[in-house]
Amino acid sequence: MELNGGRDLYLAGTGSFAREVAEWAEDTGWRVAGLVELVDEARVGTLVGGHSVVAATALPAGSATVIAAGGDRSVHHASLAAARWRAATVVHPRAHVSSSAVIAPGCIVAPGAVIGAEAHLGEHTLVSRGALVGHHARTGRFVSLLPGANLGGNAAVGDRSVVAMGAVIVNSTTVGEDVTVAAGAVVVRDVHDSARVQGVPAKEYPA
Repeated sequence: MELNGGRDLYLAGTGSFAREVAEWAEDTGWRVAGLVELVDEARVGTLVGGHSVVAATALPAGSATVIAAGGDRSVHHASLAAARWRAATVVHPRAHVSSSAVIAPGCIVAPGAVIGAEAHLGEHTLVSRGALVGHHARTGRFVSLLPGANLGGNAAVGDRSVVAMGAVIVNSTTVGEDVTVAAGAVVVRDVHDSARVQGVPAKEYPA
């Protein structure tokens, strides 16, 4: 894992979230060398927030990169398949990360986030502003914990799942893969793969 490296970093994405991640990265000591356009090639060569927009195919070999685009993080990762890059990790200095926690490559940990003892973040997990990851909790790959989400101790969230703003996953609960937990929901029992849940307590609702 390349963590807060003090050298050039590319951000995959050119939207408003990428601009926010750029500030977090700079706060950690990275120099943001460019934003990688994943959708609209017409934006390549322009400036966004003072940062140059580049094509994925133009990334220098071995470039340190994080995914800084909204939506499905695994799709954005696939968009970079032809590029020669390596996953960097951004942990903001105003986040608290336990010394026993494990943070896999590609993760973003935002200001105000807390990662508890022996927690494990899978590759390319986003822990957004003020989100909490309890002790011994685990996330899979490409998980998004949005602002204020609270993952209890010993809880688990599967690959590609999204826990929206202010949602709570109570202790020792398992959320499957490709799940959407709506904003403000409180999950008190296990959630199966591909479900969408909302409410207090959280219940499944149609897609």
